[in-house]
Parts: sequence; structure tokens; C-alpha cells
Amino acid sequence: MKSNIKDKLQKIDKDHYTLLIDIGKVSKEEGLKSYLVGGMVRDLLLGFDNLDIDIVVENSAKLLAEKLVKKFPNCELSAKHDRFHTAKVIFNVNGEKIPIDLASSREEIYEHPAALPKVSVSDLKRDLYRRDFTINALAVSILPEDFGEIVDLFDGLLDLKEKKIRILHELSFIDDPTRIIRAGRFACKLGFEIEENTKRLLKEAIDSRQFDNLIEKIRGDRVKIEIRYLFNLPDIEHAVRTFFNLGIYRMISIDLESRRDVAYGGDVAYGGDVAYGGDVACGGDVACNVSTGWLIYFALIIKDLSSDRQEKIMKNLQLTADEIKIIKDGFNALNKLKEQQSVDSVIIYHELRNLSAESICIVKMLYGINNFIDEYIEKTSKIKLEITGQDLIHMGVKEGKKIGEILEQILEKKIKNASMNKNDELAEARKLI
Repeated sequence: MKSNIKDKLQKIDKDHYTLLIDIGKVSKEEGLKSYLVGGMVRDLLLGFDNLDIDIVVENSAKLLAEKLVKKFPNCELSAKHDRFHTAKVIFNVNGEKIPIDLASSREEIYEHPAALPKVSVSDLKRDLYRRDFTINALAVSILPEDFGEIVDLFDGLLDLKEKKIRILHELSFIDDPTRIIRAGRFACKLGFEIEENTKRLLKEAIDSRQFDNLIEKIRGDRVKIEIRYLFNLPDIEHAVRTFFNLGIYRMISIDLESRRDVAYGGDVAYGGDVAYGGDVACGGDVACNVSTGWLIYFALIIKDLSSDRQEKIMKNLQLTADEIKIIKDGFNALNKLKEQQSVDSVIIYHELRNLSAESICIVKMLYGINNFIDEYIEKTSKIKLEITGQDLIHMGVKEGKKIGEILEQILEKKIKNASMNKNDELAEARKLI
């Protein structure tokens, strides 16, 4: 029995729906068969929002891209990769730029485990067969005559219904070990179970040890991207447990074996109130960026390794200079605080005031429960002086370094007594002049 989700497609954003209709019509005119594929299909069936349009074209994605650009004045060719038989077009609709990824139906050949595949044009069946899991191997026709009809060649609909993560062939994890991370991510994200045979093959791949320290053997950014997705999931405790329970940590470094306890300790829970891209992170008004928030938990995992080993891992993962700085700043501030016999609000202020939100969260999570750190995040970081250098100049202080020193001393007093007003600040200034 054929399944059709035209009704679900009609409920998405009107502009995106219209584009699917238009692309289907152009495909028909050119004798091409085009299908919506990937996460958008899966999420539509699960009732989740997802407007990332990926289209597979039997024959030539390049031809379809060229025809779309020619037919629609608001469509431009953004990228084209002949080697991978892909193209990207962008439609400008009512001031919004809507990207559409196009790919010719392809098959992949892996010459050795974890290699980048050799890609050649093929048919839809082989294109779907090369994908990671059955739930991601569903296609939906966008041609006018059967718009919305699902192509399910590998029982992906059944696995969606039964909430199973299942690979499509026995060598899937060997061909691309980053699928091990994706299996864990989708299980966490969707609340699905990894199907038994898939779980067995995953374990065999990890136990074979051929993917130990994988980031030293392949381009580390392939692993980094997947780790970032995993550690950006809302249920971070589940994500970290998955990272260790599935053996994903071995791809980063076998030295992380000693950190397995972190998955069941309090550290992750204590740092688990980080909100990415929102107004709140670490329990206060310190906002973390969604692209870098994952580094907080990555720092937790590598913290007990030697600095040389940390450096090597970050380099092999191809972390950017800014990402490395976030982690190092957090570790450096943490070490300085731990060297102190005792800390107070002023010491915390001096150590944290120049740090990024992510670095502050690293300190909070790894230092342990400390009221002064919480106070800094919630209150101290917002304390500002009402007086300025001009007030001191009017009081007779000469321009120069001394003005900054006086203001700093007054600020330290205000940190300890937040009720100070401008008159109190001026009174303190007179004492210091």
C-alpha cells in the first residue's frame, strides 16, 4: 500500500511548500524525477518542524539547478560541486533567503574503512541505500502526478513507528564510523532504541579497535561536527552517557577511558542548565552561543588529560583558535581559583570578568558548587560604577594610570556592598585621593 504525506506538506510554511511545487513542475518539464529526502521527511512524519530542503534528482541535479535559475528571477546558484554531483540554489522569497540543496542520485564506494567515498551517479534505490539509517532513507516525490508519495524501500516507516535506529547494511559502521556517533545522537534526540543487530555491529566496530584515536587518522572535523551535534542536545546527561556507553570516546582518545565516571557523576548535572542561544546559561544571564556551547561539555571530558594531550586532541579535531581559547581560558581560570586558599566575590570577579560565557560555564561546572561563582553570574557581573574618570579629574586627580587604579578599588568595594550609590562612590574616591 502506497503512503502519501501531501497533507503534511501542505501544513508547512507556505513559501517552502510553493517552492516544492514549483521545483516538482520544473523537474517534470525536464523529464527529471525529483524527491524530497533526509531529515525533513523524517521529521514531517514525526510531527517535528524542519524546513531544511534536500532534494535528490534522478539523473542531473546540475541540470535542474540551471533550469531553476533560468526560470525564476528570484533564484540564484549558490554552489556547485561536480565531483559530488551536488548544487545549491537560493530563492529570495518575500525578503527571506531559502536554500535548497540538490544532489544527483548517487552511490558511494569506500576503498577502505573510514575513507571518504568515491561518488558516482546512480538511481534512487542506490542513493537511499547509501544512507546511514532506515529512518533517514525515506524519499517523497515532488512531481505533480504523485506529489507527496513516499518511497520506502527499507522499511523506514516501520522503524519510525517502532522507534528503532537501524543501519541499512552490515558494513555501514565500517564504511563510515561517524555513523556510530549519529546512531547515539538520533537515539538521544528522538527517544529511539538502537535495534539489536545494529547495536551488535556497532559494538563489533568499536571492539575491533580500528577506530581508536580516529581523529588522528581522518579529517578531525568529520568527528567534531558529530560531537557538536551530540553535545548540543537538550538532554546533555543522556548525551554524555551515550558518548561513553557506545564507546564513542575511543574515537577521540583511548585515554578518555578514565573519564567514564563523569557520565554518572554530578558534574554534568551541575552544568546541565546551560541554555544555548537564549538569555540564560549556567543559571544566570550569561548567554552561550549554540555553535560553541558544546565546548563546555567537551572540556569536562578532557579536563584530566595532560595539557599536551589536550592540545593534540583539540588540534586533531580541528577546533578553531576561538574554540581552543574558550577551553583554555576556562581551564586557566579554574586552576588559578583552585590555587587560592579561599575565594571571595572580588577574586571571582577578577578571574571571570574577561571570560566568554562558555569559559565561565566551564569554571562553574568544574570548580564545583560555589556561591560566589553563582553570585557573579547572577549579580556581580552586572555591577557598574556610577562615577567615571571625569568625576575624579574634577576632584583634582590628574589624567593617567591612577584614575583606573582608584576606580578599580571603588568597584571592589561595591562588589562587596552592592547597595553603594553614586554619593557613596564619591565618598570612597575622596578617601583614596
